[in-house]
Amino acid sequence: MPGLFQEIFERARREKRLLGVRTSQSDPSRFSVGYVLSYSDEVVMLRIINRDGMSTAIQSFNLPEIFQLDFDDQYIRHVEFKADNLDKVYAGVKSPPFLEQEYLTVPLLLERAQQQGQLVNVYTHLGMDYYGYVRQLTAEQVLMECFTEYGLPDGLVVFRVEEVRNFIWSNEDTRVLELRLKQRGA
Repeated sequence: MPGLFQEIFERARREKRLLGVRTSQSDPSRFSVGYVLSYSDEVVMLRIINRDGMSTAIQSFNLPEIFQLDFDDQYIRHVEFKADNLDKVYAGVKSPPFLEQEYLTVPLLLERAQQQGQLVNVYTHLGMDYYGYVRQLTAEQVLMECFTEYGLPDGLVVFRVEEVRNFIWSNEDTRVLELRLKQRGA
């Protein structure tokens, strides 16, 4: 059993890639993600990276307690992307100038997002939320081009402006998504 684990440890260490380690068989959804610092036949040492891409600890795992390793999956690549782009993801959030100059309403905010080509995260009263760009806007409806949090196209959605509960102009998730889309040339 340790043979395949050690192959993955070595690959993750050599390629400087994140690795997921699962040790709780009673709760397999819990796992730790980190960079392999060193390993032996008994122990692996990881620099733990949290979901935000930030280093939080140096931790050891006993090999007999590890029941699964995850390498290069979508979630781990997402955390790795954040870790590799911390300066851009957590850059200072600048308020757009219009926030201080205009009487704010949801339709005005949607209009400004459309005009400025701002990727936003919109939450609706229906419990749905969308990452994307406002592509068309009428007095009653909004059409958004949507993306998953991993930067994959997720179609178009049309909903009533009155259903908008709130939205995020810029946060770490929208900035990560913007970076991913820029890399793809979208």
